[in-house]
Amino acid sequence: SKLFGTRLNKVLLAEGSISHASRITRSVVGIRSRIGKGTVLEDVIVMGADRYESLEEVLNNDGINIGIGEDCRLKNVIVDKDARIGDDVHIVGDTSLEDVEADGYCIRGGVVVVKKNAIIENGSRIGLQS
Repeated sequence: SKLFGTRLNKVLLAEGSISHASRITRSVVGIRSRIGKGTVLEDVIVMGADRYESLEEVLNNDGINIGIGEDCRLKNVIVDKDARIGDDVHIVGDTSLEDVEADGYCIRGGVVVVKKNAIIENGSRIGLQS
């Protein structure tokens, strides 16, 4: 794994991960996970990725790569394998949230689950506003 300025507190970090995040707290970061600059994760499980993207794939996917983009805030979230979370995305789970079933995610018991292979667009807000 490679960490670039990321502060970790009570984190299990799998091999092959690349993190530019600001802070990761009480979380599990799975194999081949990519986390962008300025991102903050708290109480999050990131399943990781089945593979690394090729440079050609990175350049041809409208800027949303496998993993978590830059300047994101995730709290009480499970991110399934190969999910694509864009830049400036805020996903905050809380027990006050109602259960929801949407295309790219669902909310169950206050936990937001980003589905496998889901694409969460840049600037999205899911759950409570942080």
